[in-house]
Amino acid sequence: MAQADDHSTDHYGKAVSSNEEPHPGDIIRDDAAMITPEPLVGRDESTPLEEDEPEGTIPPAALWAMKDRRHIQWHLIPHGERHDRVREVFGSGDASVYAIDDGKHHAMVAHLVGSSPSGATYVVLGRVERAVLTTLTASTNDVFATAKELALIGVVQEESIKSSNVFDVERYEAPDEIPESYLPGAPFEKFSGDLEITIA
Repeated sequence: MAQADDHSTDHYGKAVSSNEEPHPGDIIRDDAAMITPEPLVGRDESTPLEEDEPEGTIPPAALWAMKDRRHIQWHLIPHGERHDRVREVFGSGDASVYAIDDGKHHAMVAHLVGSSPSGATYVVLGRVERAVLTTLTASTNDVFATAKELALIGVVQEESIKSSNVFDVERYEAPDEIPESYLPGAPFEKFSGDLEITIA
């Protein structure tokens, strides 16, 4: 008798044909397709959040946006090669800026912008050299002044399955393109609707 298909032990799911019922993490395989399939069904935990977060320092939307956009994913680095983790909050209230590590020399920084009635939380973020974090003790106003890969990110949390949908809303070529109402110090906004996605 064939063994039951047990997906519970499969960390990253299995390849299943398009006529089978997919489980969390499965890759839907189409043998007629000429491209490599990608996972179409989410796991019960988001891959960017594989590492433990014992500190509970950073709000989920900011944390998930930064983890999704950073270059170096901690859980993929061999234990002997891991750099120092960063989980820090600078400023307070509407001036709060959050930071996590992105390799040995860089960090991701984020600021919560606002939320919409649909449940999306918007986060402006960028990638900075770690040295920038030492300047944030006095003020968070210029946190994005030297940042690269600036973007406004939307995050919709799915609490019941500890997962999220992280998506680009807008990208900025330079810090002065970020609206002042999105920068640290501006009040957290309750938008009347979802923000328009400007990225094609």
